[in-house]
Amino acid sequence: MADGRKRATRGRRARAPAIDLRARILEAFSVRAKQVGIRGVMMAELAGELRMSAATLYKHFPSKEALAMACVERWAHELGAAEATKRDPKHPRGGFDQFMHWIDAWATANAALSPVFRRDLEADYPVVWQRYREVVKERKTKGAALLRPLLKPDLDKNVALAVLDVIFTAVLRPEFADQLRVSRHDAIRSAVTIWASGALDRSAKLHAIRGGKNE
Repeated sequence: MADGRKRATRGRRARAPAIDLRARILEAFSVRAKQVGIRGVMMAELAGELRMSAATLYKHFPSKEALAMACVERWAHELGAAEATKRDPKHPRGGFDQFMHWIDAWATANAALSPVFRRDLEADYPVVWQRYREVVKERKTKGAALLRPLLKPDLDKNVALAVLDVIFTAVLRPEFADQLRVSRHDAIRSAVTIWASGALDRSAKLHAIRGGKNE
């Protein structure tokens, strides 16, 4: 029994450096890909930057596609964690407040993905691009679930949410924020706030305003 515990402990210790190394590789790739796009990242150069052999790099990530997929999965995990973050449990968010927190998490996460990274995903890595689109769809579904109870009773909920989806699609295009000379985070938040002013029940918005004053 004791021998089994020792082996398990040694196994965990052996895995820890490997996990740390994967994280270092992924972070370095992510930074470079945001700057120059996935196409612009050379695996040999990345290995040199990390002071490791190309063989070591390929052992952990056999291709740029594997690195790109890992980036998308990390992005999805970070977005989900940000969405789930709670403030003081003694003062839980109302529905609109929770939705605007979701918007902030969503806007921040999308601003973290550079336009050139998304461009290369769509053009060169269809499997990774499909996964990215799945994550986006999952997060939009989460936002819609938060919003449905808050919509004005006289509105067709499906139409209202479809319009919001159109807004998301337009605002997420990099050129939208660039043409207006605002950050992508501010563009997303402002566009959704404008939509909310016409689509959401007034009491939900007043609750959020009062809540904001007390924070």
